Amino acid sequence: MPAGQRESGLTILHVLSWLNYGGVESYAIRLSRALRDRGHRVLIASSGGQLVPEVESSGIEHFTVDFTGGKTLPGLRALRRLLERERVDLVNAHNWRAGMVSSLACRLAGVPYLLTIHGTRSAMTRHTVFYWSERVIVVSEASRRNLVEGFGLPESRVVLSRIGVDCERFQPRPPDAALEAELGLSRGAPRVVHVSRFSQGKAPVAFALVAAMAALDAANPGVELILIGQGPEEGALAAAAEAINARLSRRAISWLGGRSDIPRLLGLGSVVVGTASVALEAMASGKPVIAAGKGGYIGPVTPSSLSRAEATCFADHEAMDPTTAERLCQDISSLLANGDTQKELGRFGRATTESRYSLPVVSEEVEGIYRRALCNRGAVRNILIFHLNQIGDLMFTLPALKALREAFPEARVTSILRPHLTGLVAHTGYVDDVVQRPPGGPSGAAALGRRLRRLRPDLAVVFSQSATMALCARLSGAAHRIGYVDSDLCRLLNHRIQERGIPCPSKVLHLVRGLGIEAAKTDYVGLARLAPEDDAAGERLLAERGLEGPGPLIALAPGESTDTPHKSWSTAGFRDLASQLLRHHRARLIVVGTEKDRMLGYHILSPIGMEGGNLAGRTTPARLAAVLSRCHLLIGIDSGPMHVAAAMGVPVVGLFGPTDPGRTGPMGEGHEVIYHPQPCGPCMTPTCSDRPCMSSIAVEEVVLSATRALARAALASGG
Repeated sequence: MPAGQRESGLTILHVLSWLNYGGVESYAIRLSRALRDRGHRVLIASSGGQLVPEVESSGIEHFTVDFTGGKTLPGLRALRRLLERERVDLVNAHNWRAGMVSSLACRLAGVPYLLTIHGTRSAMTRHTVFYWSERVIVVSEASRRNLVEGFGLPESRVVLSRIGVDCERFQPRPPDAALEAELGLSRGAPRVVHVSRFSQGKAPVAFALVAAMAALDAANPGVELILIGQGPEEGALAAAAEAINARLSRRAISWLGGRSDIPRLLGLGSVVVGTASVALEAMASGKPVIAAGKGGYIGPVTPSSLSRAEATCFADHEAMDPTTAERLCQDISSLLANGDTQKELGRFGRATTESRYSLPVVSEEVEGIYRRALCNRGAVRNILIFHLNQIGDLMFTLPALKALREAFPEARVTSILRPHLTGLVAHTGYVDDVVQRPPGGPSGAAALGRRLRRLRPDLAVVFSQSATMALCARLSGAAHRIGYVDSDLCRLLNHRIQERGIPCPSKVLHLVRGLGIEAAKTDYVGLARLAPEDDAAGERLLAERGLEGPGPLIALAPGESTDTPHKSWSTAGFRDLASQLLRHHRARLIVVGTEKDRMLGYHILSPIGMEGGNLAGRTTPARLAAVLSRCHLLIGIDSGPMHVAAAMGVPVVGLFGPTDPGRTGPMGEGHEVIYHPQPCGPCMTPTCSDRPCMSSIAVEEVVLSATRALARAALASGG
């Protein structure tokens, strides 16, 4: 893969209203890290909060987008700009308000969108929710039931994914003596730890714990309670805690507020009372857990109660019996009185989180949901591929075609391309049919659109950036149309890949990843297949030219396309090069290109008496591939023949100037690239008169590069 090519993986944006201490926020951060470790680029957008430094220190990019309060419209505009600027492939919103703004921004930008629901909501709001995603992710069975029964979503539309826990960060550890001293705790005291957001819905558990402390102290002398968290109820809770401390005449309850060192604090506990993420983090830390949350009370998490705890996100997502001081006192006292039970439940919790909730397990599951959301492969039966017009660009799409064929083995794939290019695609085995793209503007597009509509396509993959092909894709009736954001009439595409610039391998593969497909092969070497008649015609053409001899057969590709004259090297340079190749290597030389390159070939070959090797304008693209497959080397500028040769496994010496070989260089092994980058480059300026990027290439360095490439090829072949 050439240097500078875009790395594999998706660019995923998680959107939250804020990044304050809380289970949803912690989950999104953990998931972001895990997806990054799987090779994706992961971003987070929110209005900010206490956890932003943690996000940034972990290497996840955070973008401040405030859509809270009355800032919905400014936030919507900012989010849409972010999607386009950062080339986001998929957005995952993590609460209701974030979902509303994200769905609108994604619709405007043509970016796929997913909504994750982290709880339950009153069905009274069902008529106000317009921003469901095609697949809605939930983190518990209770939440799934809420959406299906309360909001009327089909069961097939709701996907369950567990909350992941970082089992490396949260693991069994002894109490930290330095932390005990810092917090003024009694060394080795029996201790209950509770971490939560102290909102109106969740604070009752903390109030019940505070109310239970007097009875707990009587049954377990010296017991301590640590409360960690923030929220609107924290003032009242702190006052209640101080009242109990005064009653017991000691600091039985420690109020710590919001903290980021949760793993160390969980390590201080003999028992942890929590719900959702906190319960899982405590289990991963090897602590016995009492599940109590805004949904009510489950009690100690044991093998027999685990299924109920999981179904309700550990008492967070479904109404049940309320949490009371009496129940807490009874269950906590029972655990504190039995050290063996504490250890047994700690081992059970650790084993459960490692096998079912570890980040590698959960992130793989979520990645699968993301890829299925990008394209529902089971529903795709007919695919249209709209190709670019240039030969080199067509070569770039071969790995993508192979990946599409492998991802949709049962689908019928139809390629739409210019008539002269059909021979390079029709026999690859990656397409089932080829439709020749007719000339003409809107009328031709309309006729082609009607023809394609009869194929009843489900998916249109638009590599072409022309307005005509975008229009044809729309007229074909394909429900899913994916292409590039910088394509003409890109608004006719409902899935737009946020990447701009000239066609190149990385851009093509980015489009395929936008369908949730990772190409196993990322270069085009060996993927071109020719019809037997084209292969035979190429062999016959060389034989008719009388090019027999002992020296290597070398192709020269001096011609540029009509709209890229700035890529050309001088005719004098190619003429001198031909002379030196004949002198130093006794080379047999041919010139390849289009009809407009005929005179160029004549001026290069006639001085050395090899006019018979002028094949410019004498081959179709497929027969050009057949000719080049029999060559030992191709020397040329950044052009189609260079990529055809490389695709056929032939070594290339590429002469680059205005274009970047890191993006459009020859793929595969054994090539030489000559490139003298300039301060003004890379560029696309056909009117540049000086062109120092190309004029600085000396004939002698091209000959040296050719000599090295030929020597490597001979060594590889055993010659």
